Amino acid sequence: MKYKLHFFYVLIITTSSIFSQTKVVSLENNTGIIADDLGSVTLWENQIEGYGDATQSNAALGGDKLFETYPGKVNVGFSKDGSFLELEGSNTSISDNTYSVFYAGKANPEGKPASLIGNYDVPGNFNSCSGIRFLRLADGSIVFDYAKPNYVRVVLNNIPGDDYFFFGFTMDASGNYKYFDSSDPSIKTGKINDTMVPSQDEDLKLNLFEERDGGHTYNHTEVVEVSMYDDVLSTTDFQNEYDRLATEYAELVITEFEVTNVLPNDESFREGISRDAPIVVTFDQAIDETSEYPKIYINKSETETTGNWVLSPSNVLTFTPTERWPARSLVTLKIQEGLRSTDNAIIGLAKRDSYGFIVDAVETFPIESYELEEPIAIIDYIARTGESIVGHKLTMKITTPTITENTTEKFPVHIFVHGGGWAGGTAESSGADYSLHKDYLAKSLGFVTLSISYRTVGAGGTFSYGLEDVYTAYQWAIDNAETYNLDMTKVFFSGGSAGTPLAALASQTLPNILGYIGFNGIYDFVNDAGDFGAGNWYKQDVPSETENSAIFNLSDNPPPTILMHGDADNTISHNQSINFADAINAKGGDAMAIIYPGEVHAFFSRDKKYHEECFYEMANFMTEQLKKAESLSVGTINKEINGIIYPNPVKKGDNLQLKSDFNSEIITAKIINYLGQTVLETSLYPINGTKIFNIDTSNLKQGIYFLNIIDNHNLKTLKFVIQ
Repeated sequence: MKYKLHFFYVLIITTSSIFSQTKVVSLENNTGIIADDLGSVTLWENQIEGYGDATQSNAALGGDKLFETYPGKVNVGFSKDGSFLELEGSNTSISDNTYSVFYAGKANPEGKPASLIGNYDVPGNFNSCSGIRFLRLADGSIVFDYAKPNYVRVVLNNIPGDDYFFFGFTMDASGNYKYFDSSDPSIKTGKINDTMVPSQDEDLKLNLFEERDGGHTYNHTEVVEVSMYDDVLSTTDFQNEYDRLATEYAELVITEFEVTNVLPNDESFREGISRDAPIVVTFDQAIDETSEYPKIYINKSETETTGNWVLSPSNVLTFTPTERWPARSLVTLKIQEGLRSTDNAIIGLAKRDSYGFIVDAVETFPIESYELEEPIAIIDYIARTGESIVGHKLTMKITTPTITENTTEKFPVHIFVHGGGWAGGTAESSGADYSLHKDYLAKSLGFVTLSISYRTVGAGGTFSYGLEDVYTAYQWAIDNAETYNLDMTKVFFSGGSAGTPLAALASQTLPNILGYIGFNGIYDFVNDAGDFGAGNWYKQDVPSETENSAIFNLSDNPPPTILMHGDADNTISHNQSINFADAINAKGGDAMAIIYPGEVHAFFSRDKKYHEECFYEMANFMTEQLKKAESLSVGTINKEINGIIYPNPVKKGDNLQLKSDFNSEIITAKIINYLGQTVLETSLYPINGTKIFNIDTSNLKQGIYFLNIIDNHNLKTLKFVIQ
C-alpha cells in the first residue's frame, strides 16, 4: 500500500495547562471534502461539531480533490499559485501559545519552503510580524517559524526522501515542546526561550506561506489529515497520537532494517527479465545467515521454487533457480517475517513484502517507442466552459516491434486509454500517456500498443468528446494499418481508472475487438458510482449517465473481458468490476473480475506489489484470446477495401455518398451509433453503374456514427458525423 507523490502530514493543536485538552479540529481524508463541478475544493468539513471548517471563498483559489494519490485516501492538494484553505476560528485555539500539531501530507519545496499550516502575518515588514508556521524545506527539514516579532526558525527534524510523511508537535505556555515524525519513533524535546508573538486575528491556513500584501504561497502541498486540540498533550497522549499515526500510515514509518534494492530493477520488469536472470536483494544491514531467507514462487503457485541463496556480501542475498525461469512466467519474491539482521533487527515489511518479475518469451522482438510527429487529428470545438477552441491536436504514442522495409508480418493491436481523473490537457493539445504494459507486449507478445490521447478537463473536454477521440484513434489505426503493420482484425482495448468507461464503451461498439482489460474501472454512472463517478465535472450525464455507462450498452456479442480491482478502492468501488463482469456473463459473454483484498486504487501501477501479477493476468488473457481467434479462423475478412464518405460532417437529412472500389453491385451496410447500437442495416446499390452509393440520413439523429460495409467478405469501417 505505497504510492508516490507529495508529502503527508497530520496536525493537532492544544491550549491550556493541566492537559485538559479539547479536540477542536478533525479534517479527515475521504470525509467532508466538498468540490464544485470543476473539482475545486472550497470546503473541508470539520468533523468536530461546534468548531469551524476549512474554507475558501474564492473557488479559483480552492484546493484540488485528489483521489488516492496517497493509497486508500482522498486528499486535498494545492496545485494553483495562491491556493489555500482557512481553518475558521482556529486562532482562538492557539493564541496563548499552547498547542499541539499533528499533520499528514506531502510537499513540493523546490528552492523555497513549502508551507504546511500556519498563520504567519507580515503586515508591513519583518519587524512587525506575528504568528506561526510549519514548513517543509528543500533539504527535507521540518521547521517551526514563530514571530519574535521578527521570525525565528527552529529545525525540528530532517525527513529523508520526497514521499508522504507525518509529524506531531505539542507545546506548553513556557515554550517546552515535544515532536515526532514518520522517520523516527522517538519523541524529541526542546524549549523555545524567546517571546512568541501570536497573530491577533489571522486563522491558520493550509498551504499559505504568509500574509503579506495579500496572501501568497510558495510551492504546493497535499494534505491527507489534520487534527487540532486546544491544549498541550501529555507525554502519554502524545505517544498515543504517534501510535495511531504509525498504525494508520505504517508504510511511511522508516524502520531500522529494510530492503533497499531489488534486481533486476523495475526498468527491467517493463520489458521482462531474461530466463537466466538471478534475483538480487540488498538490505541496509548485514543479514543473519541463520534467519529465514526470502521465498520464490512461480505463476502464483503455493509451492516454493527450488534454487540456491548466496549471502555475499553480508547485506546482499542472491537467488539462482535450479532450472531456468519458464518463459513468460510470473516470478514472485516474498520477504519472510523471520528475516533478521545480525543485530537481531526485525525486517520492516509495511511498505512492501513481495516483488514480482515477468519473464521473457523464448523468442522476442526488438522494439521501439515514439510519439508521432504529427497529431492524428486537429479539431475545432466548443469547450465545456463555452470557449471556442480552434486547432486542438490529438497526439498518439506508439510502441511496436521494430518494422523494417522487409517486415511483412501484421501485428495485433492494443489500444490503451489512460486514466488520471480526466485531468490535464490544454486548449492546444491533448497528451498521450504510455501504457505501463507496452514494452513487454511488444517484445514478448508481438503487439503494437497505441497509447492514445483524448480531450480531458484541461482541454475543455467532456465525456462525449473523450469518447469521440477514442473512436478517432481507432479510425486512424484503420486508415494507417498498412503503414504500421497493424492487424485490425485483432484489436484489444485496455483502460485504467478514468480511462475505463471510455475504453469499455469502445470495446462494445467497434468491430474486431478480441478483448477488453480494465483496471479499477467504472462502468455504471447510475449505481454505486461514488464521488468520482457521481459528479458532473466531466459531463458524464450528457447525453445521460445511462448512455455513458458500458454496463447498459453491451453489444449483442460482448468481447471477452478481464477486470482487476482492489476491494479497498475508495475512488471507484470494486463492485463496479464485479457487476460489469456479471452483466457480460448474463448476456452470454465471457468475463472475469479478479478482486485483490486490501488493495486500493491504482494498486496495479508501477512499483506496486501487484503490478507484475496484474500484468501476468493481462498477458495470459490476451494470448488466450489470440489463440481462440486463430482456432476459429477469425479474420475471414480477406482484405481491407478502400472507400471514402462525403460530405463529412453531413447535415441531417442530406444524402451521404460512399465512393469505393467494391467489386459487387450490391453491398451490405450497417450503421452503428457511438453506443454500439445498430441503427440501420441495409443493402446499397451503385448510382448509374458507378462505384458511388447514396446513404439516406433523414432518420438518423445528430451525432457520431460508424459505417460498416461488407463486400464478399471484405470490410471497411468509416466514421461520419451528422450535424
